Amino acid sequence: MSSALELIQAVEAAGGRFIIHEGRWGIVPAGVAEPAREELRRNRAEIIELLSRRPAMPPGVRLLRWEPKLGPVRLSRCEIVTDIDRFVDSTLQQLVARLHGDHWHAGNWAMSELLDRLAVCGCHVALINTNETIH
Repeated sequence: MSSALELIQAVEAAGGRFIIHEGRWGIVPAGVAEPAREELRRNRAEIIELLSRRPAMPPGVRLLRWEPKLGPVRLSRCEIVTDIDRFVDSTLQQLVARLHGDHWHAGNWAMSELLDRLAVCGCHVALINTNETIH
């Protein structure tokens, strides 16, 4: 028997994507989940719980992996993050600002630095509509 997290990772590794709307969930494309259908049903509540904790991705950003670290997380010598969810949300806002050329609201962080900061906290993303996928 697989854990809910392992099931999510297996479906996503096979190219599937989970969609949750008003407590109901689905997987697209549908055939991707067929081999694990019964296990997915048995773990439905836990899967929905795990998926609902993922941060909302802004336009232009796609979530690759969500493996949040438990705080505190050290980003650099003087930076320690204790509230991972809040940090990820604010860093995603900075990433959107950077995508729109708004360096000030991006905290003057470079795109690669923002992506690295997210990854250190367990939020691995890729930029959409670029030739390069950055993890």
